[in-house]
Amino acid sequence: MSEGLIALVGDVFGLANLPGGNVAGFGLKQLMAKRLDAAREVLLNELARGQSRVSEVDLEEGLAIVYRFLRAAQEGAARVNLRLLSQVIANQAWGGTMKADDFLYYADILGPLRRDEMLLLGSLHRNWFDERRLSLDVGQRRIETIGAMKADLVPGVFESDADFFAIADSLTRTGLVATVAAYGGSFYEPSPLLQRVVRMVDFEAAAA
Repeated sequence: MSEGLIALVGDVFGLANLPGGNVAGFGLKQLMAKRLDAAREVLLNELARGQSRVSEVDLEEGLAIVYRFLRAAQEGAARVNLRLLSQVIANQAWGGTMKADDFLYYADILGPLRRDEMLLLGSLHRNWFDERRLSLDVGQRRIETIGAMKADLVPGVFESDADFFAIADSLTRTGLVATVAAYGGSFYEPSPLLQRVVRMVDFEAAAA
């Protein structure tokens, strides 16, 4: 783990947690401090899983990235969302490719996701690229992927097929899911964006 990056995380979070800042009220200060402590732990734990290749030049980009992560924590982002954002930061750090613009783009997509949406995205990608389906024609692949996803998620995550399809349709807003109308119904495929994102994050592990 990069010493410079760890120091940067500590500095940014330390400044946000200064006593007597803009947060009014002792109870609210305690809540914010608790959120920041939890977020810092999530980020440092993720970074510790690999070897950072962050250079001194990258730290300027890292400042904007860590600040955006901190803002998500302050605004009450769920721990599962902070895990996803931490995975993106860690993958950038491990690859020596810290780019604030890239992170801000992914953060705007991943930050608002709910846990059930993450599980659906993970199931879609895993089942679409299952080796048993790679040789199928695209129509059969779509049918079998939908069947496998429903077996994964209904009723454990979604109470009914209607709930499942409603959330799948809503995820097209993110650009992570491509929808295809065929055989009188809707079918879903991982978009190129989802394929890029899953190189950095594990939706199902984060939501577990």
